Amino acid sequence: MEHVQVLITGGGIGGLSAAIWCQRLGLSCLLVEKADHIGGQLLHIRNEIVDFPPRVYPHGYDLLEDLKLHPAIQTLHPRLEEAVISIDPLTHIVTTTKNSYQADFVIVATGVSANVIPALEGCSRVLSTEFSTTAQAPFITGQDIAVIGGGDRALESAANLSKFANRVDLLVRSHHLRARTQWTTRLEELPNLQVFWETQIDTYEVRDEKIALKLRSVGSGQPYEIVVDWILPRIGVHGNSDSFPSLATFGDGYLKTDDFQRTSPEWIYALGDVSNGASYASLSLAVGQAMKAVKHISLQIQHP
Repeated sequence: MEHVQVLITGGGIGGLSAAIWCQRLGLSCLLVEKADHIGGQLLHIRNEIVDFPPRVYPHGYDLLEDLKLHPAIQTLHPRLEEAVISIDPLTHIVTTTKNSYQADFVIVATGVSANVIPALEGCSRVLSTEFSTTAQAPFITGQDIAVIGGGDRALESAANLSKFANRVDLLVRSHHLRARTQWTTRLEELPNLQVFWETQIDTYEVRDEKIALKLRSVGSGQPYEIVVDWILPRIGVHGNSDSFPSLATFGDGYLKTDDFQRTSPEWIYALGDVSNGASYASLSLAVGQAMKAVKHISLQIQHP
């Protein structure tokens, strides 16, 4: 069994930043990533990144390319296509899809995944959660789109798509929007957008290369069904914490941590989106948390 001083699980910006800090503070680390590449959510950011100083990046790929040039990342040698299956809180044994490790410390930086709508399982007209409504919006020119959700991302998507679509139907499960004012005020400016309140999807039916959505609505006067070309779910995310059932969570699978990013047991740390929740998801925050976690690990080793 391989011994590891600091095992980092997740190769997004949080995990990569943790690896950089491990090198700076003289700690040996190993990073495992379930995908066949590093970058995590960075590869799915298709809009400008304006809040990660000092540059304004056109999209996440450009930021990742800069990050790959860092000396610590160039010598990191991450183990790709290797996912953590379990962590034994008593023995410090970490089991992955390829190996078992004896880890002194673990940093969980596994990020988040998009929520799914069970009623749409198997539907071929559902746009990927990675669909960019800025870079890829021309794809739906002249078509009818159903956007599902009531948060910032749903309204931003609806506003972006309305510039190209024939019609945008916004399906909101609640009777109010969760989005910020900067997005809710834009709804009145979109003549081809209609909001369906307190509405959910029951089933779907394929009709001549279109999709008929059977709706369940609380309010009166809402249609029983709508027919669209494409569906874009924007119903939030959940933390990728299923492999760590012994760790306490909050909300939609987000890992609870203390001020030093420690979970319980305290030799397991968590950072980035998997511990922050959707409201505080931020590249900058993940990078800062990586510094705090690794710094705290370093201090534990120096003064146990």
